[in-house]
Amino acid sequence: MTWRCILHVDMDSFFATAEQQANPSLRGKPVVVSGKEGSRSVIVASSKEAKKFGVKTGLLQHEAKKLCPQLIFVEPDGSKYDFLHHQLVNLLKTVTDNVEVFSIDEAFLDLSDCTQDFNQAEEIASRIKSMVSLDLGEWVTCSIGIAKNKLLAKLASDINKPDGLFIVDEKNINQTLFNSKLTDFCGLGPRTAKTLDESFGIDSIAKLRELKLEKLNLLLGPARGSFLYNLCRGLDDTPVIPDTDKDEVKSVSRSYTLPQDTFNKDEILVVLMHLCESLAHELRSKKLSAKTIIVYLRYEDFTHGGFRLTLPGYINDTYKIFMIGYNRLMKFVLPKGVRLVGIYATNLITSFKQQNLFPFENKLDQLAPFLDKINDTYGELTIKPAFLLNLKRLRNKVGGFRPN
Repeated sequence: MTWRCILHVDMDSFFATAEQQANPSLRGKPVVVSGKEGSRSVIVASSKEAKKFGVKTGLLQHEAKKLCPQLIFVEPDGSKYDFLHHQLVNLLKTVTDNVEVFSIDEAFLDLSDCTQDFNQAEEIASRIKSMVSLDLGEWVTCSIGIAKNKLLAKLASDINKPDGLFIVDEKNINQTLFNSKLTDFCGLGPRTAKTLDESFGIDSIAKLRELKLEKLNLLLGPARGSFLYNLCRGLDDTPVIPDTDKDEVKSVSRSYTLPQDTFNKDEILVVLMHLCESLAHELRSKKLSAKTIIVYLRYEDFTHGGFRLTLPGYINDTYKIFMIGYNRLMKFVLPKGVRLVGIYATNLITSFKQQNLFPFENKLDQLAPFLDKINDTYGELTIKPAFLLNLKRLRNKVGGFRPN
C-alpha cells in the first residue's frame, strides 16, 4: 500500500489568541472577538478561557454573557489576523511545498515524500509547534493531527485541543472513529446528523457503519451515500492541493451585517464603499477583472433582494464598482429595513493590459498599485476619490471583510 502521511494544522482560538498575544493584559481571561459590546453581533471567536464556560462561535452576545458574565469583548481586527495567517503559511512552506490552506487558521500538509513513518511526522509536527510559538508569539498555539488522509488528520487535530498532537494509525483508527460524534467529521454537519438520527435512527459512527453501501445510496443518493460509507470507515483519497494548483477563482465577494436594520441609504453606501474597496483590492491582487457585479441585500425578516449588472467590458477599479452600486441603489426602493449588505464580482478573467482611450484613466490604472499599498499600510480608504470624502471610514471587520 502506498505510504501517505497528512498533517492538519489547526490554530487554537486563533482570533482571540491573536488579541491576547497583542495585548498581554487579556491573557488568561475569557475573551471573545465580536462587535462592540452591547451590539447584536454574534461571537466570531472565543478564547480557551471563554470556551470553558461554553461560549462558542455563533452565540449572540447576550447568550454569551449569561454563560460568562465577566466576558471581555474585543472588536475584530482583520489586518492583524491576516498578517498572522500569512506568517503561518510562510512558516509551513519551509517544511514542504505541499501546503493546502483550508481556512485562515487551518492548513493541510502532505509529508508523504519526506517521511517514512509517523514517528518522523511527529518530530516534524513538534518542530512546527515550536516554530509557531517563535514566529507568531509565545501565547499562540496550534493543534496538529497526523494520519494517512485528510479526513482522519482533521479529526485528529481536534482531539487534544488546545496545543494538542494526536496520531491516528492502524492501531487506534477504529477506536478513534467510534469515539467520535457524527458532527466531529468535516462534511457532516448538524443538519445531516439530524436527518440520519430522526429519519433512520443513526446517531453514531457504529450504527452508520452497520449500513451497506447499497442501503446508504438508496436512502441518501449515490454521492452522499458513498461519502458517508467511506467516512465511517476513515477512508479518504482526497489529495492535498497547494494553492498554486487550485482551480481558478470563480467569484469574489464581501458582505457585512449592519449594527441595526436601516432604510438609510447613506448608511448603506458607507458599508458598500468599504466592501467595494476590499473586493476590488482582492481582484487587483489576484490580477483579476470582473464582468458581472451583484449587490445583495438581506432584509430585517431575512428575505433578500438586490440587483446585478453585466458590463460590456471588465473592471477591477474600486470607484467604478462602487458607482455601479451607487447608481442602482439610489433608484432602488427598499421594501424593508436592510440587515446585511453584500457585493459579488463574477464572470472573472485574468486582467490584461489594454491601453485606455482616456489618458486620465491610464494614469489611475498606473496609480492603483501605489494606492493599494498606502491603504494596506494605513487602512482601507485612507486615500479615496474626493467624491467619497463625506463617507465615514468603517473599521475593518472579520465578519464582513474576509482577509485575503
